[in-house]
Amino acid sequence: MKTLYAVVLVVLFAYCNCQDSTCVTYPPREKAIDGQSDVQSKDIQCQIDVALRNDDEVRLGVASLVAERALVYQHDKFVSYQDTCPRRLRNITSLYVYIGSGKTEKCYVVEPNRQRVTYAYCSGTNCYGSFFYKSQCVRSGWTRLQFWVWCPTCGFKLIARWYPQCCSCYRWTPCLTAASVDREMS
Repeated sequence: MKTLYAVVLVVLFAYCNCQDSTCVTYPPREKAIDGQSDVQSKDIQCQIDVALRNDDEVRLGVASLVAERALVYQHDKFVSYQDTCPRRLRNITSLYVYIGSGKTEKCYVVEPNRQRVTYAYCSGTNCYGSFFYKSQCVRSGWTRLQFWVWCPTCGFKLIARWYPQCCSCYRWTPCLTAASVDREMS
């Protein structure tokens, strides 16, 4: 039986190390998301609503972005295909913004559900579905989104940030070393 395991491991080792790709010892690391997706408190929402009532330009700017994103976010459903990396979109509701003099402040996205300041949340491993490779769903399709935020000390600001809107399946060849082959045989 040990001979069979040794043959299988040698074949796997030869197969994986003779591929065009270089072996990888760790999965891809995702870039952190700039912002939080927690629910805004009623107090913050009220303060934003009061400030919006007093600022026609920002209210018009938000409405313009909402209308623009309504056209962009229409997408077709491909019924005949299986998505190996399904995504869920989450709304950014707050983030830290530079307000000048070397200071940052926690600011809140104005009407986050309407402005659609979203990022993709990916889950899943082995999305490639192969015994010889490892794979993982990773955020991709980074898009620059411009949106309005409200900061408690300085009011409204129009800012832009990059957020991923898709998920992609990243595949890699795991490294097999003589030490891992020895461990498998014992």
